[in-house]
Amino acid sequence: MLIVATSPNAIVRNGMPDAGLVNALVEAKKSGNPVGLFSNHAAPAWYAQHFNGSGVQYLHEYGRQNGKCLQANAAKFQLQPHDVIVLATTSTDLHMGKNAGAVVLAGGWSDDAQVKALGVAVDDAEEFARVLSLCASWPGGWWFSGATDRYRVLALADLSTMYKGDAQQQFGQMLTAVVKGGGAQLKALVAVVARSLLAQGFGTMDELLWGSYPSSASANNDTDVLSDFTHRLRTTVSRVQFAKRGQPLFIRHTPSVKRSTAAQGNRTDPANQVETLHLNPVYKNRLAGKNVVVVDDCTTYGLSFGVAEAFLRAAGAKSVTGVALGKFGAQLRSYQIQIISNPFEPVVAGGYSGGEVGFFPGTTDYAAQQALLTLLQS
Repeated sequence: MLIVATSPNAIVRNGMPDAGLVNALVEAKKSGNPVGLFSNHAAPAWYAQHFNGSGVQYLHEYGRQNGKCLQANAAKFQLQPHDVIVLATTSTDLHMGKNAGAVVLAGGWSDDAQVKALGVAVDDAEEFARVLSLCASWPGGWWFSGATDRYRVLALADLSTMYKGDAQQQFGQMLTAVVKGGGAQLKALVAVVARSLLAQGFGTMDELLWGSYPSSASANNDTDVLSDFTHRLRTTVSRVQFAKRGQPLFIRHTPSVKRSTAAQGNRTDPANQVETLHLNPVYKNRLAGKNVVVVDDCTTYGLSFGVAEAFLRAAGAKSVTGVALGKFGAQLRSYQIQIISNPFEPVVAGGYSGGEVGFFPGTTDYAAQQALLTLLQS
């Protein structure tokens, strides 16, 4: 169950409630979700005409932008704030959702600059309804969650039994199609990842900086498949902006071996990864004390997160969390790589040490196992 919250202004188009949006809210209520219109003002005359008997409530909440009204309603239904989906078209809607810790979707018809900067914008009533439907099927957790004394790893789903043959490549192709295709699938994917991160407290974490792990042949211009996804995720979850569009966190100065298709070799050896990337000098003096989230599409041995943590630790980051959409098998390792040269310049042999490699401790939640694949194939 989700709470669906919006405001009268959000559903009014050309002076009157949009029939499609009214229907989307009514259908969400019929599906068992509490639905409410929140406003600082009394109900307009059209509310009873369009929503009478539907169960969609009108809540006159003065000062709603502090978000407490959403938190109180979540508690009433024994839900958490991240179980609330807010459709926003004004800065007041946005602040109501963000301050509550809810997932905020922008109405694509809004001309509010703050709203337009959000990572998920639904184009119309049909897309809004589709995103709600896809989000409602998500259990809201992480399939895998684990931490060492150096960094944390979160993965949304176990992909071990979902594909045959080159599993990572197949999943990567599916994810690429969704990200490049846009539409309701991409927006729901961002929303469910955001919801899971909000559940972990990332919405209120200070000094939060986001980046994606670079592809094996990245163009270093922030156009990797995961780059846009990460920026969308950042603006949905976070209220700060330390990362810049067009400026990736990592620079892949030399193409690396594509680990998911490499026939042989030690998949836990960091040499090829460490020696083919470095941190973007744009972020020099901007990483100290930051809590950094690094997004990757999928992980097996977790080398990308171990390498990312080593570079970020050398730059003074306070904490590192690796977020993978999928995880393959039970081979995730923990790494203690040390970068002993400048992390903002290419690192050569002798400029780092590999350190010990061990199994990564963590727990699994099978409720999330199938949901990601279902969403991607919808």
